[in-house]
This record gives sequence, C-alpha cells and structure tokens, in this order.
Amino acid sequence: MSKQWMRVILIVPIVALIFSVGFFAGATHLAILAQEQDTQPANTQKLFAPFWETWNLVHENYVDPIDDEKLMEGAASGMVAALGDRHSAYMNPDLFKSLNSDLSGQFEGIGATIRKDDKSGGIFIVSTIADSPARQGGIKSGDIILTVDGKDITTLTESDFIGKVRGPAGSAIKLGVLHKGAKRPIDITLTRAAIKIPVVTWTLYQNKIGYVRLAEFTDNAIAELRKALTDMDANHLNGLIFDLRDNPGGGLQTAIDVGSLFIKNGPLVLERGKPGTQENVLSATGNALAPDVPMVVLINGGSASASELVSGALQDYKRATLVGTLSFGKGSVQSWRGLQAGGGLRITIAHFFTPKDRIIHEIGLTPDVVLPWDTDASPTYDPQMAEALQILRGEF
Repeated sequence: MSKQWMRVILIVPIVALIFSVGFFAGATHLAILAQEQDTQPANTQKLFAPFWETWNLVHENYVDPIDDEKLMEGAASGMVAALGDRHSAYMNPDLFKSLNSDLSGQFEGIGATIRKDDKSGGIFIVSTIADSPARQGGIKSGDIILTVDGKDITTLTESDFIGKVRGPAGSAIKLGVLHKGAKRPIDITLTRAAIKIPVVTWTLYQNKIGYVRLAEFTDNAIAELRKALTDMDANHLNGLIFDLRDNPGGGLQTAIDVGSLFIKNGPLVLERGKPGTQENVLSATGNALAPDVPMVVLINGGSASASELVSGALQDYKRATLVGTLSFGKGSVQSWRGLQAGGGLRITIAHFFTPKDRIIHEIGLTPDVVLPWDTDASPTYDPQMAEALQILRGEF
C-alpha cells in the first residue's frame, strides 16, 4: 500500500500548504515511482503543436543563452498551476527531496506554516513554530510575505516560494513582511536554522485532567502519542485536553491511527476521488486506548488536513467538544509521484469528508465553542485552555 500524507506544506524552520505551509501542508498518497518514458499520444499532437512551436522559436531567436532544464521545469510548473489548485504542484529535484523529508519532524528553514494569500498574491503566515527563526524575528500569524531577498514573490506558487525560502541552516534570508494591520511592509532578515519539532508534549493538571499536544502527524507521532497516553493512564482520567492548534497535518494513516486511539469503531473519514471511482471508507482500527475519557480538542486556523480529519470525526461522534476558532479547511488528498529526472508532482486525487459527510475543504471545521485568542493582547493567558479546563471540570 502506498504511503499516504495529509498536510499543509511546511517551510520549517522556513507549513504550510511548510514549510506544510502545507499550506504546507499537507492529504497525500506517497508513491515515488520511476516512470517509464511516455510516448506522445496521437490525439495530443495537434494540441501540443503551440508548445513545440514556442520551444523552437525560443531556441531560434532568444538573444541570451538558454537553460533547457529551466524551460522544462517552467513548462511543467505552469501546466500543473493551470489546474488552479494550490495543493497540486510540480517540484524540482531539490524541493521534492526536501519536502519528502518533512514527516521526519526535522527541517531547515525559518519555521512557519503558510498559504497563498489570494488578495495580495503574497504568502500568508498561518502560524510560526516555537523558538524558530520566524518567531524570534517577529513574524506572526496574519503577516504576509511579499518579497524574498528584495525580489517580488507575489506571482509565485506556494511551492516556488518554498524553494526560495528553504536553505541550509546558518544562511541568511531577507523577507519583505507586511505585518497584520500595517500599511507598508518592512524588511526582516532571518538566519535559517535546523529545528526538530517536539511532536508530542504532555502534562497532568489538578483533578486528574490530562493535556497532550500533537504538533504534527509525523511518522513517529502515533508511537509517541500512544506512550504519552499510556504514561498518564489517559482512559482513567477525569478529562483530557487534546491540543491540535497549529498542527498542519501529516500522514493519512497516522491520522487514522490517532483517531482510533479515541474512537472504538466506525468510519473516521470518507474519501472520494474523481467521478467514476469508488468511495473509500477509512474506519477505526479497533485499537482504542482512551475511548471513554471526556475530551476537549483545541483547534484554530493553523489546524489543517489530518488535524481536521481527526477533529471532525471526534466532533461527529460527539466524542469530544471542539474549542477554539475555525480550522484551516484542507480536505483534499494528494498523490506524490517521483519523475525520472528527479523531480516530482503533487496532484490532488480526492477529497475527504467527515463520517457524517460534512465538507472540510475550503470550509474548515467550526468549533462547538468558538473562542478566539489574541496572542498580541494576551501573550501569556490562554483563554482556550482555560475554557477547556472549565468544561472538563464542570465549571460553568
């Protein structure tokens, strides 16, 4: 079975779509395959005539030296971009290799979850990672990046942006950042770093209330989460807070395994591909570890993809109360395919829905208790956590 991912692309220590980003995040079936050389179908010869005519005219007339590899990559990138789907993209060999390492939970970059901002064309900061160059440099959720090293990036795709921002730890990058509410952008210079995200953190509060945070659905997330729940004897607590805020997603199978820790049986997600394909129902594995403990799940605008899948299932089954703000809204599945030249394609092949057939894509999940947290006004007081504790302690 192919490896399945769901994420918003991350540019970490860029998300998000990163850097996610997925943006960056983000749901993907990983199938890195060496593809056989294709022959052009006869019925496309007329269709592709303008392409080859353009290719020949460029080579015959363009004044400066031509890099054929860049022309090819530009054509492939433009073809996928024409689909109008920000989660589908062509990736050059370096970027493809870099993004395929994201699920290890270790990255080099500036550390931010991103998505394309449709209004400005810039890159919207969904969230930043604790202690990352982005956060230490003053970049916050709601900021928009407009330039990289003095060059406009508003015409770039998320993937192209990631390719420019990723780089070796210790190297510098200058970003033109429009802070939330500001009228003019400012330049912020950051030093890229290698950051390993603590995938699972947990603690116990008074009255036997447990707290566990899952930062991302990485390859080792299920093992770490299972150990945390076992160590705190989660099913015998008076309550459990499951924090998925700013979690950009990750592996689809990991999401199913995580949901199965809290739900005994039944569908966790409905997956639907292109017309004519059969619906895929993905159900709980039957290995519930904490199926009875009262739960509150914390989500926000940075909770995407796999986070939404798990949260949506818990909400549908009334297994948990969702607290926070509207989630990101990524309910699509991407297939990752390696190309012979070393690059790859990320193509949306399906959308997923909650067990009760609710749409997530471009809509998101609305919490049962909508409660914003203005971190600028209240950097230390977490009203969402306070609400979760009140719910589990029965304090109304």
